[in-house]
Amino acid sequence: MAEWNLSFDYAAVFFLLLILVWYLNEKMIPLRSHRAFFVLLLNALLSSVLEIVALWMAREMDTVGYTAFFLLFSLRTLAIHLVPITLTFYILQLVHIDILQNRLQHFLFRFAIAAEIAVLALNYFFDWAFTFQGDAYRISFGSYILYAIDATMLLVTFIVIVRFRKKFQFLRPMPFLFILFFGVLMSLLQMLAFIPMVNLMVVALCLTLFHYQQNAGTVTDMVTKQFNRRFLREYLYNDFAERQRFGVIAVAMDDFKFVNRTYGAEAGDSLLYQVGEYLSGLRSSGRVFRLGSDQFYLVVERHVTQLSFLAEQIRDRFHQPWLTPAGASVTMSASLCYIECPKDAQSYDSMIDTLDYSISFTKKTRKGGVTYVGDLDLSKLHQEKQIEKAVRLAMDRDELMVYYQPIFSVSQNVYNSAEALVRLHDEELGWISPEDFIPIAEKNGMIVEMGEVILEKVCRFIHDFRLSETSVQYIEVNISPVQLMQPGFADKVKRILEDYDVEPQQINIEITETTTINSSAIVQQNIQELVEYGIAFSLDDYGSGNANIEYINHMPFKLIKIDKYIIWDSFKSRKAGITLAYTIGMLNALELYIVAEGVETEEMREHLAKIGCHYLQGWYYSKAVPDEEFIQLVSAQ
Repeated sequence: MAEWNLSFDYAAVFFLLLILVWYLNEKMIPLRSHRAFFVLLLNALLSSVLEIVALWMAREMDTVGYTAFFLLFSLRTLAIHLVPITLTFYILQLVHIDILQNRLQHFLFRFAIAAEIAVLALNYFFDWAFTFQGDAYRISFGSYILYAIDATMLLVTFIVIVRFRKKFQFLRPMPFLFILFFGVLMSLLQMLAFIPMVNLMVVALCLTLFHYQQNAGTVTDMVTKQFNRRFLREYLYNDFAERQRFGVIAVAMDDFKFVNRTYGAEAGDSLLYQVGEYLSGLRSSGRVFRLGSDQFYLVVERHVTQLSFLAEQIRDRFHQPWLTPAGASVTMSASLCYIECPKDAQSYDSMIDTLDYSISFTKKTRKGGVTYVGDLDLSKLHQEKQIEKAVRLAMDRDELMVYYQPIFSVSQNVYNSAEALVRLHDEELGWISPEDFIPIAEKNGMIVEMGEVILEKVCRFIHDFRLSETSVQYIEVNISPVQLMQPGFADKVKRILEDYDVEPQQINIEITETTTINSSAIVQQNIQELVEYGIAFSLDDYGSGNANIEYINHMPFKLIKIDKYIIWDSFKSRKAGITLAYTIGMLNALELYIVAEGVETEEMREHLAKIGCHYLQGWYYSKAVPDEEFIQLVSAQ
């Protein structure tokens, strides 16, 4: 034993000390799992140090004495076998399993620790675990009890990682399990060949955990050095699970984009840092989180009764100037709202939704003010959540319906196209208007999947009902700006058309003025690829927004759809009628096709055809109808 090579243990001690320096030098993560990781590090360091000292003592047995060596070596053995226990405890903390609340797990841990201590304590008298014959080290049957406990703990760890892998916010299960597997192999090598490599493999495990799970950089905002949004749910998990009382103050800086544009991004970052420092330095303050570009959350756990006072104090600070790095004085207001949990919100998602709604309300109605969410009527938020639930349910059950409203060609005197319109019916809410559920789907990102589903249904309709054999030349499909901002959107559209054997000319994509105004490089690229592929584009609801002739000149539109409210106003007001006539004349001069929406009477039909509209759409011809009814309508014309 005195001849064992200590190189691996020296390396283990060096790297463990390095990890400890990193750990202690970074922002402390206020979680039980973070403290459990610290215990694991100390356990691993103690194991490595004791192994080095024990082997030194083995070489100086005559000087130190057998009893001292035996006791120290027993402590070293206990420290090594406690590593799997502390590791399992740490992993359980990561998935928020409290062993004190689970009798079986509590008993398992207490029994494991007690059994290891008992085996090693009795070993001095009965040689149950190991013996020394001269310089030779021999293990006895008691060691197999220790190895069985280690194996049980590692098995529990493996099961927890596999079963709860989706709960790990940062940990990558595969690298961790890879290190764990090699750790078991090194344990077998040390047990059978007496090569001390276990501590080095524990170091590799700790490095993996530190990199993926305990690195403060993953939970800290780089600009403000405060915690980020990604960490907020993890931090509040136990508070919600144990129904502990706490409060949150949301601070939204007003007109921060103006500050960035006026003073520059560097000055903006400096102001954000100052705001974060101010919030974290407040008396009675809690943890500070940066939620968005100009929004902070202050989580207060010990002084919940002072939420209102704190919010007013923060608002008053924003009435005073902040200084940029260049010394410029910047004054900006902040809109605040605060919430008390679990009184006002019983779950994390409910808290976030309520605060988002409350901040938006405060910015619109009392900019720079303070709002307590308990004073607000949250019925609109509740309705939005009901609609969101209905949309998700319809998506899961494939219950979204596509109706078709025919578009009449003045020159051909037939229905030459149609607009595809999505319809949603819920058992509890009844028919839900697209004006209600489309914005919600755009807000939560469901519009991307919804758009693909609608396009597939349209293409299936074109293929199954052989639309190419009718007078209908194409179907107009509304595409959200959110969809166009997705990289690779054009490729998805092409794939769907090819899957259903639909020609590009049979699809016309409608986009709104909002899309043209806020178009990014990705939007432009997607539009360009689809135009080159052969798909035509329409500008929907022209006249209802802020787009002007510049957008029409620079975007590859083939059709312009004039908003129905513009059409209706033209029949109520002489000035509006003149404006519409000149607008249509201009669009005709630009060789663009014009679709008039909202046609409801014979008078409207005749007048709009007379002043130059190429296509007419409205209830005068038909409301939006299901696919089979639409085919009957086209066949009967």
